[in-house]
Amino acid sequence: MKKKRSDSPPPYGDFSHTLHTSHALHENSLGDSDSLAGEGWVTEDPHREREQASTSVNWSERSEKTGRRKGAYPWVLETASFLCGASVMVLELAGSRVVAPFLGTSLVVWTSLIGVIMASLCLGNWLGGRAADLCPERKVLARIVLLSALCTGALAFAANPVLRFFSGLGGSFYVATVLAAVALFTLPSVLLGMVSPFIVRLAMKDVGTSGVTVGRFSAIGSAGSILGTFLGGFVLISLFPSGVILLMVAGTLALVALLLYGSVRRGALTVSILLFACAGAAGTWGLPMTPVGEHIETPYSHLWIAESFSGGRRVRIMMTDPHGAQSLMYTDNPTELVSDYTKFYDLAFHFKEDAGNLLMLGGGGYCVPRYLLSERAGISMDVVELDPGVTEAARRYFELRDNPGLRIFHEDARWFLNRAARDPDQVESYDAVFMDVFGSWYSIPFHLTTVEAMQAVSDLLVPDGVLIMNVIASIYGPRSGVFHGIYASLSQVFPRVLIFPASAPDPQFAMSRQNLMLLAFKSPQMPDVPPAPTPEVSRLLAHHWSRPFTPDIPAFTDSFAPVERYSLMR
Repeated sequence: MKKKRSDSPPPYGDFSHTLHTSHALHENSLGDSDSLAGEGWVTEDPHREREQASTSVNWSERSEKTGRRKGAYPWVLETASFLCGASVMVLELAGSRVVAPFLGTSLVVWTSLIGVIMASLCLGNWLGGRAADLCPERKVLARIVLLSALCTGALAFAANPVLRFFSGLGGSFYVATVLAAVALFTLPSVLLGMVSPFIVRLAMKDVGTSGVTVGRFSAIGSAGSILGTFLGGFVLISLFPSGVILLMVAGTLALVALLLYGSVRRGALTVSILLFACAGAAGTWGLPMTPVGEHIETPYSHLWIAESFSGGRRVRIMMTDPHGAQSLMYTDNPTELVSDYTKFYDLAFHFKEDAGNLLMLGGGGYCVPRYLLSERAGISMDVVELDPGVTEAARRYFELRDNPGLRIFHEDARWFLNRAARDPDQVESYDAVFMDVFGSWYSIPFHLTTVEAMQAVSDLLVPDGVLIMNVIASIYGPRSGVFHGIYASLSQVFPRVLIFPASAPDPQFAMSRQNLMLLAFKSPQMPDVPPAPTPEVSRLLAHHWSRPFTPDIPAFTDSFAPVERYSLMR
């Protein structure tokens, strides 16, 4: 007798049915949720319904842990994402000012800072995603943000000894800057990087709206980063010392932690109050995180004003880079030139006696303009200085006074050259142009070393005008690359170029780094010079490099000027 077929499902313990159903559920979880809707034996299976009910309960239970509870404020996660995104960019901008007094502001420093912070954020994103899956609770996120606040606040106080140690290391400058950035910025950046994936995990309601959730929080975090960039670069750095900014960021992060979860209220509120109190105290009494001296934050750089002695006389020094003095001044005679190389600008009047209208690119402490305006009556001088904060410091510390023969332009020197070269009233209007734009031997504005820049200078000079340019390098050897490139750029525009080593003209010092003064003449004809120059001018002329010189490096151009590579060669 044939056995009657039963339409009821097999017993629960039937292994083959259990395996088949499990496989169908797995396929459904990976593919389209409706792909098996037509298969009646799957959708009508009571065990699958029991499994779905169980899964629904589990999701509900997990959502209670994530903080999406009834009555939770939906804007809290959005606010946290926005403020943490802003904090990352303010941290990076303020960090550049923390590093500047010890390692400078060159492209190498910026590259190290950006690279380390980006790598740390990458690591933080990965760790944050794993942590969110393991323990998706808002209080965990709050503790991460609070810890980032503590690390950022500690950075303001730890920077001084850390940077002093790394700046004193010998060897590669590249390695020193990267290690300093790793030591200072890795931990706070990793913690801030953990925030974004954690917030997305907490905000995720279901897979069907996951794209909208991820996109929304990515946009909110990016908007915070945009605000942080402009707020830090245009406002905070101009108003507050870098240490104060770091403490303000830390205090803000502590408030975010307080906002995220009430159970950390006492700790977060205490930390926030302490950090903001430290920021206020640091703004009033200073923060012990920079070398001794007067430190000034400007819109473009960090200035260090200090005093020392030279030959028994007190000398005031302005530095925008820890590896070179920008300007020096005798406090007992402000108009007297201290640096040997600055005295070579007087050669402009030897090769063009009637020079009266001068242009100087790079103001610094305004030592050369102050000297020339006091010693040579009737001249007029235009000075192009990028940073108005430098000019203000020169007025305060370097005896810069208003003078009817002095005009100051606060703009980028290349921008000035390009604009002036298009102005018919300024073409061929200057008798001499002085260029002193190096921040240090490795801090070089490449756009002022190119053939195109030299052509713009030539356009502004009268037919018998002269350009005098200061270059910090050696004539030969591994430290000479920048000098060779600039010399080649000049030679493509000016028919005659002379070399004057300012400190050590003897050929035995040709491989030593020093101030090299380049004199470029617009006219191919040798100018008429006084038959009997003054003793001071004769001393300067004795520094002339009379040996033949041919650059080994192609001329720098706007499209390719690898000044960093050559300047950091040992």
